[in-house]
Amino acid sequence: MNASYYRHPLGDFACIAVSDGLVNYPVASFFANAPQPEVAAALRRHGQRTDQVAALYTCLFVDTGQHRVMIDLGAGNLGAHADQVFPGLDHSTSATGSLVANLHAGGYSPADVDTVIITHAHPDHVCGALDEAGRPIFGAARYFIGQTEWDYWMSPATAGSTIPMADLVRPNLAPLADCMTFFDDGHELVPGIRAISTPGHTAGHMALSITSRGKELLHVSDVVLSPLHLEHPDWLPVFDQSPTDAAASKRSIFDHAAEEQALVFAHHFPPFPNLGHVVKQGAGWEWQPLVGDGW
Repeated sequence: MNASYYRHPLGDFACIAVSDGLVNYPVASFFANAPQPEVAAALRRHGQRTDQVAALYTCLFVDTGQHRVMIDLGAGNLGAHADQVFPGLDHSTSATGSLVANLHAGGYSPADVDTVIITHAHPDHVCGALDEAGRPIFGAARYFIGQTEWDYWMSPATAGSTIPMADLVRPNLAPLADCMTFFDDGHELVPGIRAISTPGHTAGHMALSITSRGKELLHVSDVVLSPLHLEHPDWLPVFDQSPTDAAASKRSIFDHAAEEQALVFAHHFPPFPNLGHVVKQGAGWEWQPLVGDGW
């Protein structure tokens, strides 16, 4: 397996998981309300470090035959100043901005992309929108974002707030306004890709159901950030805007994934290429990676 991109078929669709790097987070930011000794023990059981969480930044590209779709825009150079977005992020060992190079390595270029779908507008999903001259990197594409998500980030109230992400998000979204199409729950964005409203992480967070020839891939984006959020549904990250809504979204989409045995793509889940299945386990679920023996 190439560590920068990973090809996998879905019916008639060709999918490529494309690495955009990773960012190292303080453990407490991912599991803010959980007893930290229990978190450390859970991380050790999975062979993970206990002093920080390495969150993969991986985007999904889908060639449907009719459309070439990039889901999310990557983080750009966010890793270089990650601690400005959230104090405590380890910017010295974080690296982002490899989406375009790795897309090329996978056999496509930004000019090939005709559709961009933004699941939500946190900086790690939109700060790769523009090149150094301020032009959209995917310049030939039609862009889609949930109406609620756009309204939240572009509202004067959010712009004037103390939300540290807003100053990064708005300059990357605003230049896309003229090529942006807004959508709501259930909208078929291109044939075979349908929006699923999953609010909580952000006000207008969207997951995607991608289907071809009876095969389904659920792109859950940031409904949860770590496989431990599946095993322990009550452990919450600091990044969820509405924990109550996030809990309902988590229950709905992962119960569906388990019942239908759907393939799942999660933006931050280890191991690369962030693909796997979930199975019901007690009050939560278990993450079973498609590639590798564990995470």
